[in-house]
Amino acid sequence: MFAVSSRYFQILSRHLLRRGFCQSAEAANDSGGRILAAIDFDKTIVQQDSYLAVSQLLPSAQRSRELQELIPQCGWLTFISRVLQELHSEHKIGSAAVGKCVRHMEAVPGMLRVVRRLATNPAVDLCIVSDANSFFIGEWLKEYAIEDLVASVYTNPASIEANGELLILPYEEQTECDLCPANLCKGSVMRELIRSGRYDRVVYVGDSCNDLCAMQQLRAEDVACIRRGYELHNELGTAAGGQAGLSCSVLTWRDGHELEERLMENELGARPGY
Repeated sequence: MFAVSSRYFQILSRHLLRRGFCQSAEAANDSGGRILAAIDFDKTIVQQDSYLAVSQLLPSAQRSRELQELIPQCGWLTFISRVLQELHSEHKIGSAAVGKCVRHMEAVPGMLRVVRRLATNPAVDLCIVSDANSFFIGEWLKEYAIEDLVASVYTNPASIEANGELLILPYEEQTECDLCPANLCKGSVMRELIRSGRYDRVVYVGDSCNDLCAMQQLRAEDVACIRRGYELHNELGTAAGGQAGLSCSVLTWRDGHELEERLMENELGARPGY
């Protein structure tokens, strides 16, 4: 693996991501009536938080309160950057071992079937919008042989240095949105995709409070799928969708089996073969 400077990789990644948006907008001139299914990764597709899972590679003595406090104080990106730096510099644990750890994460029960059914519906474009990173997501998708089912991934880019160290870079640096971290506003991603004009309907599936910003971009004809018993559902409590600033329909789900039944059969009306 050749070395790539962090700054160059960041600029290149942003260029490619922006190019993807432009291609979507251009495609809108040729086709319409499509459905966008956007899905979060941690605790939505996979059962665990991937950053916390990888942090378990550190000896217990290093998983200190000080390290954990980086999450509320500085954000998840700072937390995982510190974890990866300590793994590599102090324990010689590089990208290969980290990738193995990520590949062993379990899927939310039933979610692999949901992903496959969405991806094989010819009217649906499937994407992932996540504050994880391209390396973690890519390794996990390849483990389950579903990487080709996902049309696009909007997440923090990752770079493997020549010495095997894994670096995570911010998707962006934003200060406008208070609901999302500075490194990625999911609402901004969804807003651009909706404005492309390609999609008559959008489905967004997520579990955490930074997914609320993405869901607030949805229209009356769209659907927000909130995982029941997790952060966002608990935060909203019994509030109706309108009270949470949502214009779209809202459904809740516990696992992929329930999501499949409520979304595929009722909301999307997918045929049994999908």
